[in-house]
Amino acid sequence: MAFPIKILLIEPESRSAMFLLGNVLLFMYMMFFVISWPYIIIYLIVQIIIFQRVNQHLRSGRSYVPTTNLNNQTVIVTGAATGIGRATALELAKLRARVIIGIRNQARAERIAQELSKQCNGNVIGYHLDLSDLSSVKDFAQKIDKVDILINNAGVVKRQKEYTKDGLEATFGTNHIGHFYLTHLLLPLLIKSHGRIVNVSSVMHIFSKEDTDFIQNRSYNTIIAYADSKLANIFHATELQRRYGDQGVRAYALHPGTIASTELGGGKGPLETVLTSPFQILSKSMPQGAMTTLFCALSDEAQPGKYHSDCRITPASPLASNSRKAQELWELSEKIINDKTKSF
Repeated sequence: MAFPIKILLIEPESRSAMFLLGNVLLFMYMMFFVISWPYIIIYLIVQIIIFQRVNQHLRSGRSYVPTTNLNNQTVIVTGAATGIGRATALELAKLRARVIIGIRNQARAERIAQELSKQCNGNVIGYHLDLSDLSSVKDFAQKIDKVDILINNAGVVKRQKEYTKDGLEATFGTNHIGHFYLTHLLLPLLIKSHGRIVNVSSVMHIFSKEDTDFIQNRSYNTIIAYADSKLANIFHATELQRRYGDQGVRAYALHPGTIASTELGGGKGPLETVLTSPFQILSKSMPQGAMTTLFCALSDEAQPGKYHSDCRITPASPLASNSRKAQELWELSEKIINDKTKSF
């Protein structure tokens, strides 16, 4: 387990957390053993100012500011209603791409597309896409006539075990199977364009276990279910590259960073909001969180078939590098898709 923990500790948000802990311990030491009370307030103010400036650099990590002109290119971004997906879609539209966003509910998709178009004077199109419903995935794919970059960004976290419309465990079914099917349907267009496929995974994949069954037949655990789905995103990118790399397709997986204000887990109650608010100090902003996605989608420095974080290639867990497991998941995913879509 030592190596996966090392992976976690090199992330910008981990460095920020360690810096915060160090500052808290230093303040406690100064308060109790060094500085008398009349000077504590002055010391605290100075420490906070220094912390804010240094921490801003630590938590933001490396930067990637794309300048590529994407005129005449079509980019698809799933889950672009809020958060990292929305920030990603906006930046791509600014680069003159035709951006197609997949969001649940057609009226909502059109409204958000209009908002993004007005915000950057770009060309954003919104279509209904529910990744937990494979018939919706197929309907969405049938609307697409061209794609140069596919960004599989959408994701969910289910606190309790739920099921998709097709009877799959919802976290795995949405985060992996929905994107697997979408990618499968769009592969002919991506091969034609020598396109890129970008899977937004997470450093949380390190918590996935060697004996994972992915479909969560055992007792449900929120963290493990999410970790397994993010491991599946990495396996998917690895196998895509192995199977279709010689046809010009380039596939990538990435960790975007910790974004405390993301709506990944759905609405929060008042108590949860209070408990999680301190993490704002450690998290990236939405545009910063989108940078590694943009790096994989556009930069020549990104390496196909590899896992990325903080705008560079980063080691994944040993399990995520297991090519046999990646092939087994591909075969399982194909079997699920064939079984669930045979009536379409």
